[in-house]
This record gives sequence, structure tokens and C-alpha cells, in this order.
Amino acid sequence: MPSGLSSPPSPLLAASDSADAGAEASSSRAASSSTAKAHGALLVAALIYSGHNILAARCLREGVSPIGFSVLRELASIALLYGWAAALEGPPSLPLRAHRARFALLGALLAAFQLCFAVGIALTDATTAALFQCIEPSTAAVLAALLGIEPLSAAKVLSALLAGGGVLLLQAGPRSQPDPSPARPSGSRLAGMSLLFLQGVGISAYCLVQRQLERRRRCPEERRCPEEEGHPPLYGAVTVTAHAYVGSLCVMLLAAAVDSLARLEEPPPLSAAGLAPLWRPAALLAVAYAVLLSSVVGYSLRAWANRHTDASALVLYNAVQPPLTALLSLAVDPVGSRWGLSEAAGTALVMAAVLVCARGDGLVGRLAGGSRGRERDRRVRRDEA
Repeated sequence: MPSGLSSPPSPLLAASDSADAGAEASSSRAASSSTAKAHGALLVAALIYSGHNILAARCLREGVSPIGFSVLRELASIALLYGWAAALEGPPSLPLRAHRARFALLGALLAAFQLCFAVGIALTDATTAALFQCIEPSTAAVLAALLGIEPLSAAKVLSALLAGGGVLLLQAGPRSQPDPSPARPSGSRLAGMSLLFLQGVGISAYCLVQRQLERRRRCPEERRCPEEEGHPPLYGAVTVTAHAYVGSLCVMLLAAAVDSLARLEEPPPLSAAGLAPLWRPAALLAVAYAVLLSSVVGYSLRAWANRHTDASALVLYNAVQPPLTALLSLAVDPVGSRWGLSEAAGTALVMAAVLVCARGDGLVGRLAGGSRGRERDRRVRRDEA
């Protein structure tokens, strides 16, 4: 055969290539569908937490101890989470010996960022707490990049900037009602702001540790399996959340003991007098909402979504809560709430951040490519002139 000619491709080879391309396209579509569902789950969870913000704020203003509220919430949530895990995922399995330290860390982080938020907002105010939500997405992206867990992409940077700008705009508008929180000494306020910043770090670290546990796979030939598709998950999403709540409860009980011994609150949070405000109808409604929706449904949705998207995307949806909370407050109390230009513009920026995060670097690349193309056309026209 002459060297310049080549033999036609084998039909079997062509069929194999076609099958591989079809399998790759099908896998890509499945991954895209899972990512879209994950963002939908995160949006539902953000809506749940927005309602929790309203109810919990009213409950804590009535003298309920944040630690007492959290202990009661954890106790009730653990029983429901393990029951739901058994119904959805089968009998919950105990963590493997190699993973127990990570589960303990997960529970400690869950309790730590909740306590940081509760004490931080008590030492500052609701406006300051909302402002610190601006930097949570960027904190998660930078922390994941520094630890080498997730790369820092253009889409993550842009979505973090848009979300931060949106929350700032929401707080820039005038308020129809002044913040009822009294003025506090500068030292206490600085301590509260430090705790609110640590809350953002704690949430980011929690999502990253949870992500590693969520993506572990069960391999038949070994006890520990890497993050590979093709094997069932080693731990279900609800099971991971239930195990985390056990560790969180232990930390909360320790915090309650320290609070009682140091007399940080009067009466102590777990005393009869400290628990009495929790039996009021408004407090019981807030606890029931926190247990059934925030803890069981909300955290389970976020745990499942963490299996299909980056941890930084989970934290981004914390910035969705301020505009959703504003909209819910407007629906619940149209007279006492305000919705103006700054609220609308802030909400639009936060929604744009979610869109950029959901579409990923492809959207950023198309926008940048379009900009470069227009600049190239302008240079050609200028040269022709």
C-alpha cells in the first residue's frame, strides 16, 4: 500500500468512539442536572432559614437564652434526623474509625458557628450580623483554595463580589424602624464583630469537612474509598447531618455548663427559670420551626447539595438570606417593613451572584470572550479607517 494513503477506520473502532462520546455526553447531562437540582435545594434551604431568622429574632428578644434554645433544638433534631435517615437511607451506620475525628470536628464546627452567631449578634446588632454575611462567600472560596480542596475560579470571585455588594445595598437603605438593640461599649462591639467573622470561617470550614465526608464512596474491596463515582456513598446526607448534631449537642452542653458556672447569663440557661421562656407559644413555634424545617429539612438539603456542588456555593446562599428575609418580612408585616430601590437593587445583585455561581466559569468566559471580540472588531475598524 502506498505510504501516502491511509486505511479507512475500522467500523468497530468508530462504533466504540461513538459509544464513548455518547456515554460522556450522557454523564455530562447527568452532572449538569444534579448541579441544577443542588442549586434548587440550596435556594429552598435559604428560604427556610430566612423564615427561621424572623422567628428566632422575635423569640430571643423575649428573653430566651440562645444556648438553651440551641440545646433544646439539638436534642429534638437528633431523634428526628436519625429516624428520617433510617427511613430514607436505611439503618444509619456508625462512622468508620478513620472518619471519627472528622465527624467530631464537624459537630464542633456546627456548634461553634452557631454560638459565634448567637453571641456575636448579642454583642452587636442585626445590621452588623447581616453585613458580615457579605464576606462569607469570599471567605469560603479563599479558605478552600488555601487548603487545596477547591480551585479559586473567576466565577467564584465574581459571584462573591456580587453577593457582597447586594447585601451592602440591602443594608444601605433607610429603615422604617430603628434597630432596638441598645448601644454597647466599643470593646464589646469589637468582640462581637470578631465572633461574627469567626462564624463565617466556621461555616466555610463546616461545609468543606462535610464535603469530604459526603463524597466518600463505599468500595467492596476496601474499607475506605476515595471520591470516585460508580460506588454508592459511604454515608447518606441525612446520616452525616445526624452524626454532626450529636457532636454539636456535646459542645452545646459544655457551653451551657461553662455559662452556668461563670454566671454569664442570669438565670443559667439550663435552669428551670432559664428554660421557662421556652414554653411560651411564640418560643415553642420558633423551636418547632427550627427543628422540623431548619435542622431536619434545611441541613439535609444542604448536605445533599454539598455532594453535587462546591462548598463555596453552599456558603454563597447565606448571602441570599438577607433579601429573602426582607421579602418575607414585607409579606408578614407590610406596614412595619420597607421595600425600596436599595432593597430591589441588592436583591438583583444577589440573584445575579447565584446565576453566575450556577452557570460557572462558562458564563464568565462567554462574557469575557464577547468583550474581547468587540474590542477586536473595534481595532479592525480603526485600522481600516
